Amino acid sequence: MNRKARSSLPAIPTYLRIAVVIVLLCFSSGAALAGAQECMTSYYREKSPACIDDVLAQLRQMPPNARSEPSSIIGFLAQRFKASAPDRERILKAEPSDYVKSVYLVSLYRAGLPDEAQKFAAANNLSAVSEKLRAMRLAALDEVKPSSIPGDNDLLIGAYMASGNTALIQRILDNYSSADDGMASDGLRIGFVMSKFGPGLAPKGRDAVMVQAACAKYQCKVDQTKLLRVLTLGTALWSLQSLSAKDDGVKKTMSDFLARDSRLKNLFATEQAAFGNYLTTVILVTTLKDDQLGAKRDTYEAMSKSASIYENLGSTTEAFAPLTNLKK
Repeated sequence: MNRKARSSLPAIPTYLRIAVVIVLLCFSSGAALAGAQECMTSYYREKSPACIDDVLAQLRQMPPNARSEPSSIIGFLAQRFKASAPDRERILKAEPSDYVKSVYLVSLYRAGLPDEAQKFAAANNLSAVSEKLRAMRLAALDEVKPSSIPGDNDLLIGAYMASGNTALIQRILDNYSSADDGMASDGLRIGFVMSKFGPGLAPKGRDAVMVQAACAKYQCKVDQTKLLRVLTLGTALWSLQSLSAKDDGVKKTMSDFLARDSRLKNLFATEQAAFGNYLTTVILVTTLKDDQLGAKRDTYEAMSKSASIYENLGSTTEAFAPLTNLKK
């Protein structure tokens, strides 16, 4: 493609590009360290030093272009650094990788150990990085309360993997408690879709419009905070649902959380049912696509419209009324 042809293509607005990158990063760091995280999920039950060594070995092998901030590992290490001085000393000693050293430094600050962080920085030629981190005033784990930073979910999940403390999971869920109905519902919807279809937030054959719809709905051109909060809510559901399949502590914490809050329990049930209806409409659209000019054209168009309303964060009642009528 020549330069002139490239310049004629529509540019992706910066605010949308940032939102999409955030969603992708939530997946890319997990995919790159999938084996490490498999070990981390059961660490708090056995406290195996070999597990930590495996996590760090995989972290060292990450290619430079995949080195987004590994928030879950930072949370994991921060929890261990805070809880165990012997573990901290063993891990920090004689680290060969400059990249992993920088992860340790962030983890020390997240552990609430600024003096230890500065000593480690001075011994490893990281004083300039340490000063930048101090200026950023990184919140220690005890102070992290997810709101509009998706990575905060991962920090607390990593800390949970290291400790088994379900209060950390509760803090992630508390973000839903303070969200209004519309934002909580949109976060749930994004989480359900993300769990099934990944960071693209769309099944094969459908346009990926959900992030763009959320951007428009929450006026991200003016201020990205609300959009980022919806993405934080969505990635929380995706992460916790995935973890709860293997962890009874997370599963029970989620179940108890919904049982205590009838508002969120109803919103969850509504969005869960809507997601099931969405999957049905997508299957019907795919099945009827080749017959869209034939006898079933009206059904195809109604189902395609239903799916589009759902994908654009519209009313579930409006979206799936045609499906309800079809079932009668």
